[in-house]
Amino acid sequence: MYTVNDLIVDLKQFNDWVLSLQKMDNDLFFEPVKEGKWSTAEIIVHITFWDNYIMDDILPKMAQDANIESIDFDTLNQKASLHAKSGISQQQIIQEQIQARTNLLKKVTEIPEEDFSVTFQLNGEAIDEYSGHPHSVFNYFCSFVWHDNHHRKQVEAFLEKKELPQT
Repeated sequence: MYTVNDLIVDLKQFNDWVLSLQKMDNDLFFEPVKEGKWSTAEIIVHITFWDNYIMDDILPKMAQDANIESIDFDTLNQKASLHAKSGISQQQIIQEQIQARTNLLKKVTEIPEEDFSVTFQLNGEAIDEYSGHPHSVFNYFCSFVWHDNHHRKQVEAFLEKKELPQT
């Protein structure tokens, strides 16, 4: 069974993978991973923005039976894309992600284990439409581990297609 400790390990391991992207060619880092898709830079900044948003806006509201309103995904994603295209460097993007995830992990590891079962409504819904499970602190963070892995696979498939060694 997947546990809180497993969840924390998975959240931490994402930083190890992000650090490995320092070896990625700068031009490839800013190249879309597929036609019509984001670049690796945009993907990483997107995750950074979500980590910061979760830490600053969602996590403090996670309480039993709370009704949490989430930001429109597209709004946050568009801001992330613009930031990635603003002229910021590959190294700065990586460092911002490492810092954001480290800060989020500090908050997550401070949550008492029993509080991971706290349930709440998200945008008026008690049940997560993707997993079919009630919204809880644990399930919310599990969905972001899935999200991390989804984007990691996109980048790894892009690198594989470019016939570069995977990190």
